[in-house]
Parts: sequence; structure tokens; C-alpha cells
Amino acid sequence: MPPSTTSDGRPLIAVEGLTVQFGGLTALKNVSTQVARGEIRGIIGPNGAGKTTFFNAVTRFVPLKAGQVFFDGEDITHRKPHEIAELGIIRTFQKRATIGNLTALENVLTGCHRLMRDVTLWDIAVRSKRFCRSEGEAIRMAHEALEVVGIPGVADQQASELSFGQQTLVEIARALVSKPTLLLLDEPAAGLSAKEHEQVTQVLRSLPARHGVALIITDHVIDFVMEVCEKLTVLNFGEKLEEGDAAYIRNHPGVLEAYFGRG
Repeated sequence: MPPSTTSDGRPLIAVEGLTVQFGGLTALKNVSTQVARGEIRGIIGPNGAGKTTFFNAVTRFVPLKAGQVFFDGEDITHRKPHEIAELGIIRTFQKRATIGNLTALENVLTGCHRLMRDVTLWDIAVRSKRFCRSEGEAIRMAHEALEVVGIPGVADQQASELSFGQQTLVEIARALVSKPTLLLLDEPAAGLSAKEHEQVTQVLRSLPARHGVALIITDHVIDFVMEVCEKLTVLNFGEKLEEGDAAYIRNHPGVLEAYFGRG
């Protein structure tokens, strides 16, 4: 299991005392954790535990009642969502966001906005050399990302024709072309067949070594999370219940009680 900090003693991301409230409901309460560079972390818990809210809090899709978020030592608590993405924190969502009438390749290309940020509307209108260079690089990266996730053959297929597993891999490829340092995946195993489950597992486990990216994954498919992740953080009723490696968490009485009503 990787160390909890980077080589200079600093975690890649650290959240301290995250608290989120919706009216009188506390969705997250004083949650703290750290994830190292290159680590694969799972966030698990029963329905309503606060898993997606945790993602939304880190990426600032919801306001914080209290707490701080540090990324590579920098306080990003008050950054806006697009600013956080620019830092290299990229996320996916529970509901698949592939665009059905675009091809798989075109869907992946939508993730290349960071590469194209210096291209102006004038460059696009006249197809300047700068635009053509950026466009060519984006297409190359998109094809490469589809190869990384193991589906290069679907590049020209419409996303609406793809299976759930292929759509999941397209979303992962789209996230990779934005060159993330930290990738947050919300329920990537939802709706997958056994074969697709195995393929997605292999792809995710290869990403830290191939791309130097850390992953935080939340999913209701516990066996999937246990298989992919090196360390797990367990949430229950918005609070951190426990944290540790998969073998420890699998047999923890408090986790068994939270999930199955037994210790």
C-alpha cells in the first residue's frame, strides 16, 4: 500500500473537517482524510452516507459549512469548480454523461479543453496554424486514451450504440485527456456485466503506474471497490466511520453493522 504522503511528506490531497449542510440536514460532518500521489482510494458507505456529497464538496459543486481542502499543499477551499479542474482534479458523475449522437472519439475530444485553452475563436474561424496544431494533438491524445482503456475499435461508433461498460471507458478516456493528477470516479461499475467489470478493474488499477494519477472511487458494488482500491474510507450518516486497507475494512464490526445490521 502506498504511503499516505508524497515523497516530500505532503499528501496529494487532504480534506480537514469537511461539513456540508442542506437546510437542517447535515450531509457531511467533520470528515477528514488524506490521499497520496498515485494511490487508489475507495469511498464506501450505505445509501445516503455522503459519498457523492464528498465528491461534490471537494470539487466545490456544493458550498461548505466548514472545513478545508488542500491540494498538493495549496488551500483550494474557496476555488471555483472550473479552477479546481484546471489544477488537475477531474471527476465523473453517477449518471453517464456521454453524448449519444457523437462518436466515442468526439466524446473523448470534449475533454481536451485544457489543451485548447489558448485557441481563440478567430483561430477556429480561420483554422489558423495554432488551431490545427492543437486540433491534431487533441485527436492524437483522444485515440491514445481510447487505446489506454482498451477500446480503440469503437472510436467511430456513436456513443448511444455502446454498452454501459464501453460508455464508462469512454468517460474514463475523456477524463484522461485532460491530464488529471487526481481522478474522482462516481460509481464506474454501475450496470456493468462481469466481463466489463473485469475490464474496468484492470484499466483503473493500471492508471497510477501508467499516468501517475491518483484515484478516488465510490461505488455501491463493494466487491469492485475492494478489488480495485488499496485503501478504503467508510462513511456512515455523513461521518467517517473507519479507514484502512480492504482486508481490515471487510471484517470491521462497525462496517458490518452499518451495511448489514450485524457486527
